[in-house]
Amino acid sequence: MPLRLRLRPVDIMLFLAAVSWGSTYLCAKILLPDPAFAPVLIATRMLISAVVLALLAVVLRRGRPSPTDIRSGVILGLPLSVVFGLETYGIAQTSVTNAGVLISLCIVFVPFAESAVRRTRLDPKLVLLCAVAVVGAGLLSSGGGFTVPTLGDLLILGAALARVVHVTTSSAVQANRPTDAFWMTAAQMATVGVVFVVLSGVIDAPVVGFFASLDAAKVAVLLYLSIVAGGLVFVIQTWGIATTSAAHTSLLLGTEPVWAALFGVVLAGDTLAPLGIVGIVLTLGAVLLAQRLSARGLPRGTSLPPAPSDVAVPPPSPVAQP
Repeated sequence: MPLRLRLRPVDIMLFLAAVSWGSTYLCAKILLPDPAFAPVLIATRMLISAVVLALLAVVLRRGRPSPTDIRSGVILGLPLSVVFGLETYGIAQTSVTNAGVLISLCIVFVPFAESAVRRTRLDPKLVLLCAVAVVGAGLLSSGGGFTVPTLGDLLILGAALARVVHVTTSSAVQANRPTDAFWMTAAQMATVGVVFVVLSGVIDAPVVGFFASLDAAKVAVLLYLSIVAGGLVFVIQTWGIATTSAAHTSLLLGTEPVWAALFGVVLAGDTLAPLGIVGIVLTLGAVLLAQRLSARGLPRGTSLPPAPSDVAVPPPSPVAQP
């Protein structure tokens, strides 16, 4: 019998969400001709995304945000600010391909953090996959030979580690404080936006210069990054978990770094030496296998750490991460 591949509407939407998230690294690169623009970009996109999510919550009749939603959002938004700071400055100083692949390491690092917090034994297979992913990341960042990683690569690796802390903290906070995913995430984004508004003033970031650099095409990219790859993709993720399962949703979204790498090579003009190609294959293969391994046996409604993305939605208890 011929093999038939049946794609449900939810699968197609989640697939498109992964492609959208994979494109965010290229979008950020386009909007960051100068690393000095990073805090202004983060503040602008996060505040726009927060407004979009709040409006969607109203349209979808999610009710009003509770004090717990706002409090949890603020608590989790502070470490998330560190993630976005490291990630955005890193993207400005490395390639789109490197950024998309290196940030995916957080997926294999999360089980180590959760094992330490919960004092549980880690699956040896995950340890092996983590080692393979780290070796692959080293080959990718080495370029044409074994060289010292660039500052941008190191910042992205720092963002991956910071995201592990954020995801682990999110799980702990939301396990004890039931929250509405829309309102809590909007509060997180608003918190990040406010943090970088303040930071932009403190370090005298070139606010006027950033907005002056925006032509019509860049404004479209900024709105896409903030609205489509921000609020709308989060809604798709939430709908996907409610329609199928958190494990299935996470596995489909786990293809995000693959798309990030393709956008980098095809559209951003990134060049890869043979060692870099081997590094991508090792890292992405280990990440996808680790996510599949972690998904086994999860009950419906239990969330895996999603693929790292610029949306940065953590894994809440009732629903599910730029």
